[in-house]
Amino acid sequence: MFLHVAAGTMTRMRAKRIKRVRFPGESAGNAGLIATIAMAFAGVLVGALSAYLGQRGATAAAIVRAPSEQTEVAENPARVKRDRIIAEIVSGAPERLRPPDGQLPAYAAPAARPRIVIIIDDMGVDRRNTERALTLPGPVTYSFLPYARKVRELAAAARKGGAEIMLHLPMEPRGDADPGSHALKVDMTGGEFLQTLEWNLDRFEGYTGVNNHMGSKATEDIAAMKTLLGYLNHRGVFFLDSVTTPDSAARQAATELGVEIFARDVFLDNEVGDTESVKGQLVLAERIARETGYVVAIGHPRPETLEVLGPWLTTAPARGFELVFASALRRIDSSAAQPQAFAAAPGLRL
Repeated sequence: MFLHVAAGTMTRMRAKRIKRVRFPGESAGNAGLIATIAMAFAGVLVGALSAYLGQRGATAAAIVRAPSEQTEVAENPARVKRDRIIAEIVSGAPERLRPPDGQLPAYAAPAARPRIVIIIDDMGVDRRNTERALTLPGPVTYSFLPYARKVRELAAAARKGGAEIMLHLPMEPRGDADPGSHALKVDMTGGEFLQTLEWNLDRFEGYTGVNNHMGSKATEDIAAMKTLLGYLNHRGVFFLDSVTTPDSAARQAATELGVEIFARDVFLDNEVGDTESVKGQLVLAERIARETGYVVAIGHPRPETLEVLGPWLTTAPARGFELVFASALRRIDSSAAQPQAFAAAPGLRL
């Protein structure tokens, strides 16, 4: 019945911008579900919307329950092996580890050269260091904060220079940290959630993927993550979990929806102002890449990070690594038997 109403209504409202929508009985705990329903009035393409509601709407409704009642998703054995290898590396295991039994996911299978993805996020707010970051030798992926001043101009400059860009989506953290303007929050109504998401996604063009800015609270909300991942999937962009909490629901949401996501393995510069820490994290990234086939490392446009990263990027190919854009993570054999969603070991420095 709802699909009938949605299909008829959307033709009349396709050109309209969604306003604040309230549904009878809505509450703070079901913002993700309501946002899923609200997509019917959001100007989403008819075909994509019908597929989402028809194939995934029932599933989304079924999972909005108390955290203690959520169904556990069976772990991907290959992903578990990769997580174990990373955990062993971080805990100080021997330099060379015994190869894991069985076969890793297609992208992580042994290659001629281990692949390294470097993402610089928080781009745009600090104009001076943003412009300095754009001079790094590539391939480097830059993730721009949508609320940054003149972000459209900066993102366009990055693309013109041959870089890949992502959108650094502000999401609600735990505690008092400020994620910035127009952050997605779990207590939003469906209309607020969707309107805020669209505001962020429309700030600039040309991004291939989205990763979360902060979001330790929002990424733990399964309904919100299902709504976000389903919407991004229809937009044709991937989601990369920055892993700001060990309890992120992104992997579970992706598995239940059947979409592909990726995740950060290493933060390069948690310790602000410390170049030696950045160097140590790059060593860690190299070890993970050698042992698992690839690594995803995230840094920020800070002077100490840029000082270390420039020379490292220049010399990485000579040490046997292949630098690739974040979108290269999508080159995974779609016929692989295991679900294609990866995440780092929870204990990796957050």
